[in-house]
Amino acid sequence: MNALEKLKERAPDLEFELPDGAPAIKLGLIVTLYFKEGYTAESKKKVVECFERFYEEFKSDLKWQAGEKYQKLTPERFNKQSKFLLETTPNEQYEWHISSAKNEKESRAYSLQAMNSFEIHGDKTLSYIKLTMPWSILSEPNGSARYQKWLVYLCNQVNAAHGYGGLSSSLPYDYDSYMPAEYQLAQNYMGLEVDTLAYWMGNRLQEHIKGVNWFTVLGNAYVDRLGGEDAIRHSLSGRGDIDFFNYDYGLIIRAGQYPDLGAAEDGPPAAYVAVNKVVKPVRIPNPDSLHSYSPYGDCFDEESTARWYARFDREHEDHIPSSIPAGQPCSREGYWYSPAKQSSRRHFRQGEIMPELKDSSWGATIWYWSSV
Repeated sequence: MNALEKLKERAPDLEFELPDGAPAIKLGLIVTLYFKEGYTAESKKKVVECFERFYEEFKSDLKWQAGEKYQKLTPERFNKQSKFLLETTPNEQYEWHISSAKNEKESRAYSLQAMNSFEIHGDKTLSYIKLTMPWSILSEPNGSARYQKWLVYLCNQVNAAHGYGGLSSSLPYDYDSYMPAEYQLAQNYMGLEVDTLAYWMGNRLQEHIKGVNWFTVLGNAYVDRLGGEDAIRHSLSGRGDIDFFNYDYGLIIRAGQYPDLGAAEDGPPAAYVAVNKVVKPVRIPNPDSLHSYSPYGDCFDEESTARWYARFDREHEDHIPSSIPAGQPCSREGYWYSPAKQSSRRHFRQGEIMPELKDSSWGATIWYWSSV
């Protein structure tokens, strides 16, 4: 069963409705990006273009907006909010959400939201933009390509410094009472991005990324800090389950053909673990809690937040030899790959002799541990 088949099977257990049938929590496919200089007129123009494109493409699904106030979404109100955003001063904040929800009490299948930083704060905080689509779009013809096209478009529009894309619990705009449910779901599914307070992270992610998911977005500054694009590609070459895409200002890494829920019984997705190992040096080292306090039940605190950020760390496997040359016996049963050949990742039994990949321009065949 591949990741998409598992997703289809388990998705109903990750969505909840209120007694009146209103959606309380939905499983979403998100893109969250952080960017600099959101206070400039050019940046605001680019953000408005994102909203105009989103509104045009999903107009039939969009019902509600939050900006100056909560209100039903109409073309006139959309244009008014667009004009307001463009006229804000460099030290005036805008916050804009358009959504398929009927009001702030419902979760949304489709949404686009953004909030800017102030010029007076410079690079001490970042602006953000976040897109949400239904996970089921992945089952549609070209659905995955459609989502990826949006991700790359947004990265280019805002000159993304960093970000991520993947599965996440979509909560209502009025989210406080639902954070305990987001917390519990994240305990059971490592692949779920905890993203309710994405807007709040802009002043904490100026020098570090949040982490990895299905897609990991690295601006050029982070690519350079990791040794350059060639070094990143080399570190992950040969696996066959990781792909790379460029946008105008950096690199995007996709871990797997489809997003992985990372159910507790399945363990962490191997491709996510591999990408995490490469980008961990630029991951935020001392993150604040993923949740604020809620009187409705258990939420993330400092200890559980630290565990969540480390969910793809596999230090307990450090005793496994990092590499085995061809001709030597496999030291542990599991998956290994070699950069000497694209898509070389395969399963070996313990004691099996690691083969040589002939006719490779890479040189000697070295096999690297991938996962169980």
